[in-house]
Amino acid sequence: MNASLPADCLTLSRARCGQKLRVVALCPGRPECARLRELGFCESVEVCKMADCGTLICSLLGMRVAIGRELGAMVQVEPVAA
Repeated sequence: MNASLPADCLTLSRARCGQKLRVVALCPGRPECARLRELGFCESVEVCKMADCGTLICSLLGMRVAIGRELGAMVQVEPVAA
């Protein structure tokens, strides 16, 4: 995991499948984070982790996006109340 995020924070990689989440922060200062933003992973965006099968399949902004586990570890999330 990236040293810029606390070890106890919930990241997209560690979240359960089917869970509704809200993006809290992206790991700053990394070129990969610019690509995540281009894909729609921005602060306050709601995302649902659909599958975790080597790659993470997420639903956000009306589309499904697949990202690697390493990128998912750079996305800090929080659960959204149902």
